[in-house]
Amino acid sequence: MSDATTAALSPHTGNRFQFDTTSVEWHKFFTPGTWYRILSVDVVARQADMLVKFDPNSQCMYHRHAACTSTLVLEGELRVREQVNGTEIVKIKPAGNYSIGGEGEIHIEGSGQEQAVIFFGMRSETDVIYELLDEKLNLKRAVTVEDFDRDWRAHWPNDPRKN
Repeated sequence: MSDATTAALSPHTGNRFQFDTTSVEWHKFFTPGTWYRILSVDVVARQADMLVKFDPNSQCMYHRHAACTSTLVLEGELRVREQVNGTEIVKIKPAGNYSIGGEGEIHIEGSGQEQAVIFFGMRSETDVIYELLDEKLNLKRAVTVEDFDRDWRAHWPNDPRKN
């Protein structure tokens, strides 16, 4: 996500909030050590919200964001690897970090030494949410809001938030 739209939320003094993932029904995502839980999908509005859990030292694959994406790091740290002018840059976003934007960004997201749990809220102008890319950054597959809706209905059929 762009630095201009990234901010760390101020921690409270005293008791520290920790997101409880013990009752989340996770399903395997695209790459080893990655898990996801779709929270809501609105096909007409072209919106999808999900949690992603990265096991320690795991990551997704290169992808291009087609949707405006809100990201909130709930646990651990999010490591974002971007290619900028032929050089890889790693941004580290600790728990509490919030960002929004990202349309057109190409990167790999993952965790550090500890498990990471991230909230992603995606809002698209088209049906495409993001595009999966190979290591040469060629398009492998577009992931659409309909894909999210199909997965949500298949993996979490009793979710009360469904229309």
